[in-house]
Amino acid sequence: MTKSLRLDFDDLPLVEAAVRASFNGPKDLTFSLVNSIHADLKPSFPALTESQQHEIAPGAGEQEVKIGPGYLPGAIYTGHASGLSVHVHPQVIVARWSKRPGPIELKYPRYAALRESLWKTVETFRRACGDDFPGIAVVNMSYVNFIPTSDPASVVKTYFSQAAQMRALDNAREVRKLEAAWCEGNELDVRFSLEQAAAKLPDGLKPGFRLTTAAGLRLGESVDAKSGLENVHDVLQEFFLKLISQQARDEWKLRENKNG
Repeated sequence: MTKSLRLDFDDLPLVEAAVRASFNGPKDLTFSLVNSIHADLKPSFPALTESQQHEIAPGAGEQEVKIGPGYLPGAIYTGHASGLSVHVHPQVIVARWSKRPGPIELKYPRYAALRESLWKTVETFRRACGDDFPGIAVVNMSYVNFIPTSDPASVVKTYFSQAAQMRALDNAREVRKLEAAWCEGNELDVRFSLEQAAAKLPDGLKPGFRLTTAAGLRLGESVDAKSGLENVHDVLQEFFLKLISQQARDEWKLRENKNG
């Protein structure tokens, strides 16, 4: 596996990271299929629960999915030592880490752990489906950071680089939401959003902003899913460095850039 670009922060306000593999079409989830997958994942993800909602695959159009007696909207595999979870839905598999308050805070286990959990689950899903495996159409990754601040007017100037700022916001009394999405060629899409939010932190409810950065790639004949996800990850790392200001780098304690 090729080593990917890696950013190291000592104090990044990361609250979620996720990688996704979206299918060419839906695969209806039966209890037997979900349990078959769990048989392989159980050593790492001992707990299995039914998802209460259907997760939509990024880049996938609306397609009919069977939900009802005998069919599930999704399954969630949890209990991993690092706090990772795997979500299996009719059109997408997601490996996700979410920050959870508690007496012992589990640190983000890094991209490699997400990636390996995703591909292990995809391979398990492939074997369970047999000839009915729908194939992967899109790979996607996203990061969510929560920036605590009581000054909604200065968040862009403080945390965004000069290149990422909009002059039209220079006199803004309050920034509520910013969002942009574009295609960088080779079917790779990049998106970011910044919006007001509140987070339940150990010392109470804190106002701030949720910063989401995401990238996805629609696979072609010459790009396989695994190398495509590596490309998506590297693009997101480079984009984040361009997006944030020097003050953000200092506050979040960015260490020397390295590969690994």
